[in-house]
Amino acid sequence: GAECGEEVHESLRLTFHDAIGFSPTLGGGGADGSVITFDTIETAFPANAGIDEIVSAQKPFVAKHNISAGDFIQFAGAVGVSNCPGGVRIPFFLGRPDAVAASPDHLVAEPFDSVDTILARMGDAGFSAVEVVWLLASHSIAAADLVDPSIPGTPFDSTPGIFDSQFFFET
Repeated sequence: GAECGEEVHESLRLTFHDAIGFSPTLGGGGADGSVITFDTIETAFPANAGIDEIVSAQKPFVAKHNISAGDFIQFAGAVGVSNCPGGVRIPFFLGRPDAVAASPDHLVAEPFDSVDTILARMGDAGFSAVEVVWLLASHSIAAADLVDPSIPGTPFDSTPGIFDSQFFFET
């Protein structure tokens, strides 16, 4: 049956970390799969700490099934979220070209960045402040794996297996 576990959490995180690798001023191809194609570079970025596990799980599938890494990352995230109770059905569009270069570092906001820094970075990628709040809803099914080593894998709210708004009440 459908599950909303760790692989879904990691797949959703990967969709964002790959897609936000875009800046009109700094470069990057966005949702192009560069995090898989150039995994030795991008998984070493501090903001991508811990993402190497889901990259390692998805990379062989991409290689075996003749699908672009960008398409597979977005497909896995969309299917994963739909498995979560309360999860939405995210439209998926096939046809992303293969990445030609790694995304630049520092395009993924860090957990300890100021609100102004996060909003500026997200604004550079084309998101409004309201859209940033909408994106934060994804943390409803997330956990802080490597943010604080004393509490690894701690969910952000009390319902990590349900796509809901509890994150906003408990953080």
